[in-house]
Amino acid sequence: MSIQRRDFLKHVGVGALATTVHSPFAGLQRSPKAKEQQLHPDFQSNNPGTEYYFLGNGKILAALQSCPKPESGTHAGLLVMSSEHFGRKISTYLYHPERGLQNSRFVVLMGGRAYAPEYEKSTIHWEYPEGIPTVVLEWGAGGCNVREELFCPIQDAAIVRTVTLRNTTASSIDASSMMLLYPNLMYFDEYHVDRVKMTLTARGYQSMQLFSLNDATVGDRHMNVPFGAIAPGGEKTITLIMTLNLPREQWERKGLAAMRDESKQYWQGHATLHTDHQDLNHLFNCSKSGLRTAVAQSGKMDGGIWQYNMEWVRDQSMVAAGTAMSGQTEIAEALLRRMITQSVDDDGKTVDSSRHRPPETMELDQNGELLYALWMHWVWTGSDHLIKEYWKKIRSVADYVLQPKFRDPKVGLLKNSREFWERDPGFGVKEGYELAYQTWNIVGLQLAADMANHMGEQGKAKEWTTASDLMQESFLRHPKFSLVDGGRFVKRRLATGEVQRTFEPPNRQSMPKGMPLNVETTSYCDPDAANVLPIMLGVVEAKSPLASRTLESMEHLWNQRWTTGGYARYDVTSEPDSPGPWPFATMFIARSYFEAGNDDKVWRSLNWLLNVQGGKAGSWLEYYGDRPTPPLPPVGIVVWTWSEILMFFIHHMLGVRPNPRNLIVRPRLLTGLNELTAKIVVHGQDVTLKVVRSAAVPAAIVDGKSVALVNGSLTLPLPRRPVSITITL
Repeated sequence: MSIQRRDFLKHVGVGALATTVHSPFAGLQRSPKAKEQQLHPDFQSNNPGTEYYFLGNGKILAALQSCPKPESGTHAGLLVMSSEHFGRKISTYLYHPERGLQNSRFVVLMGGRAYAPEYEKSTIHWEYPEGIPTVVLEWGAGGCNVREELFCPIQDAAIVRTVTLRNTTASSIDASSMMLLYPNLMYFDEYHVDRVKMTLTARGYQSMQLFSLNDATVGDRHMNVPFGAIAPGGEKTITLIMTLNLPREQWERKGLAAMRDESKQYWQGHATLHTDHQDLNHLFNCSKSGLRTAVAQSGKMDGGIWQYNMEWVRDQSMVAAGTAMSGQTEIAEALLRRMITQSVDDDGKTVDSSRHRPPETMELDQNGELLYALWMHWVWTGSDHLIKEYWKKIRSVADYVLQPKFRDPKVGLLKNSREFWERDPGFGVKEGYELAYQTWNIVGLQLAADMANHMGEQGKAKEWTTASDLMQESFLRHPKFSLVDGGRFVKRRLATGEVQRTFEPPNRQSMPKGMPLNVETTSYCDPDAANVLPIMLGVVEAKSPLASRTLESMEHLWNQRWTTGGYARYDVTSEPDSPGPWPFATMFIARSYFEAGNDDKVWRSLNWLLNVQGGKAGSWLEYYGDRPTPPLPPVGIVVWTWSEILMFFIHHMLGVRPNPRNLIVRPRLLTGLNELTAKIVVHGQDVTLKVVRSAAVPAAIVDGKSVALVNGSLTLPLPRRPVSITITL
């Protein structure tokens, strides 16, 4: 049966339930007196308490939604979209304008009643059978316990939903189930019902199919899959498959068993971490799987899922570094290729928010960050093919920031009229030297020199090393332009050498109404969370007085005008958005505190991440505050946060740091941890690391042999075979 374009829009009723069955899709109906169509609350991305459990593989992006109240949205609603096409939540493929995500839930049918998950009577959590990220939803339906397990095969654009019903009564129960394929009417306008193969297909902007691996029957929009009679204490299982641009015939040729095995091999082949603190394991695992979900196979990545629908070199560079460290090098390579070929022009100018800006408002940190990401991919994989393939473009990225329009060759610092968090002259930013721009290019140019030496361009290596050294010297000690003032780092110096202490917009009334930059009389630049970047990246000694005073100043950013914890990105008085804490800014500070040895502050940040909205699912909003939408975009899930968490664990706590010459391992256990085990992939080889807290003298054993620790650090040859390391601290 085929429903064509005109007829499709007539079929707006659910029509899938017998009239004797109460519909679970009836909620949140429009008032009879309403004169305007009302958006379902599912369109909003940051409703109170809403969390998202993300699944995906670069071809398909999905999320199971958890909502504590009906006004926050559909509990257990499923969002599906293509990884290659950005969109808002309202444009995901199972969203219905009046019903939101209600049609995407799994429904149990028993005794003339229909049951769907309810927040108060259900739980959602992550499990990792054989390493495969799996969302588990457990709930009650009449006399049965329902367990739904959802996972995404690593190479196939599908969501596999396995449902087990267990009879908890003393009597036999006859049960059935129902799933709808009711796609977003804006994107799918053709529908086909195959009553022979029992497959539902929606076509339009994309193609989706729903089928079962069990006996099933299909109607105009729905599929019924019977469980049959379930004896007391017994259970039965069914499996449903939803695909995106993947025909059922192609699915069946490969089969679920092969897909599971392929997924197992993938996830077990990358970095793993296990500590004696389950919440830390959760942070690591959901961040690793989140990055696979968020980055398309082409390397395309939305800076904020359902939010920006745009790309930034800085976000993608940080994700490339995190995925390289976690062994997901195919993601890192896709990101790097896309940036070099599509986000950097021949002159070395980078894209932010999917556009090139004039030099005075370029985000100059991005050049250093891209060089950092390229170097990380090289030293973690041991492969220089990207450097060789794109060396001409990489040279231009390093050279771009050294042009006279940005850099006085005598001082060596970079200046323009844009700051790290994207404020410009319209927000009161004056021409000057931004701390983050210096920090990232001090690091990036030094690493570019490493790559130049590898490429046999010693002249370029010397040029970039000299530029980096001069930039660092002026950054720390120049009598007029140093980014140090009062014994701590400051955000910005003007071209005249004065510290820019306040932002004064030319027209405060042009700022969003009610926001601090609209209503404050004085808007301060400092402190700024980016001021810790030199500590985080090792440009300065983390336990120096300068670092200590800078970190001390960060405490002003915790709970500025809220009481729920978390660090803001900067002093709230200069905020053109709503006051609130930012997860990835909080991770900047947590990473820096770890290097400084202040574990109490690290734990406070990690516990905030675990307990804030999104912590259970492991997917964090860009920030937590009321956003005026419009004129600003809705708050979505920022991918960068996942990478910051991975880099915290791998680069800092595990302390695994390869370079072109050797492998440095310098782990440190957080206070409260007694043991950790990890597997990290370096140069394609498994490096197994066990770290144990002990009262004994610190010691290390590498492949069964004692090796000296020097200041808690091991220096080893780059691995050519698997390596096993045990360290007692």
